[in-house]
Amino acid sequence: MNRSILLDSLRIFAIVLVFIAHFGQLLGQASGDFFGWKNIYFVSLGGVGVTIFLLLSGILAGLSDASRRESYPTYLLRKVMRIYPVYLLVLPLSVLGYALSNGLLQGDMPVFYPNGFTTDLLGSLSGFYAWMGLWGGPYNPPSWFIGLIVSLYALCPLMLLCMQRWPHKTLAALFCISLASRYYVGQWGIPFVDQSLLEQTQGWLYRQYGFMPGRPGDWFPPCRLFEFGLGLYLALILPKATWFRLRLPASRVIRMLSDLAFPLFLVHYPFLFLVPTLTDPGLPAWLAIMIYMALILVLAYQINRLDQRIPRFRIG
Repeated sequence: MNRSILLDSLRIFAIVLVFIAHFGQLLGQASGDFFGWKNIYFVSLGGVGVTIFLLLSGILAGLSDASRRESYPTYLLRKVMRIYPVYLLVLPLSVLGYALSNGLLQGDMPVFYPNGFTTDLLGSLSGFYAWMGLWGGPYNPPSWFIGLIVSLYALCPLMLLCMQRWPHKTLAALFCISLASRYYVGQWGIPFVDQSLLEQTQGWLYRQYGFMPGRPGDWFPPCRLFEFGLGLYLALILPKATWFRLRLPASRVIRMLSDLAFPLFLVHYPFLFLVPTLTDPGLPAWLAIMIYMALILVLAYQINRLDQRIPRFRIG
């Protein structure tokens, strides 16, 4: 499929929102604050960025997968081969960032398996920490997105089939499912999970702020069906040419930065500690952020290059 400057630009915009939110939270600025409907859609600008990522994933799936005729295992393997190589390339860097930020800089060695060897091994390799109630795990908190996007891709063929037959009704149904799911997990947490009195009390305290412990509204797939499904809907309803009409100068740079968005999303958080490390001795925040961004961009660029060099057999 040809590249869309519009979609590439939206991907860059989404990752910029993530960075603005995390810098704001790190430095105590208003740009990191949460807003919205508590326990339903209570997000920072980074959360808005994730919504854009999900919308874009749905659009691209609708544009590229709707006309494919392939078995479900082949389809799923193709998605896994697109997502996991980058994630696994970032994983050792995440552990390095965890070690530096939580131990070596304080003159002490960190606990490398704080949740137990088996839990941290399986959680870090799969990206499904959130399904264990551990958000994104100790090494790279944003990795919760891996479990979410893989789950949504697993459901995508069924959503596509329904969208092709009943687009408006399917979109309305996905909206109702997402809204009901967000309300439920915002009040009681994940369904069918027994909670102790202590956990119920903790849930009540968290809910006063805006979300339940573990933030299931972010990673529990039924809560995010509408955002992904809206992308599928737009891809199927709008003329395909809509996505390719935008023309901008420096389109090559836009494509390159868009390719770096996913590696940047995964690799940036473990090294955020570098910003306060640089500002504590008196370096201006803007300069610390520029140094940090230079490092992260280099890392993301190298990860992307390595990913492109990984041999992939033809699927389908």
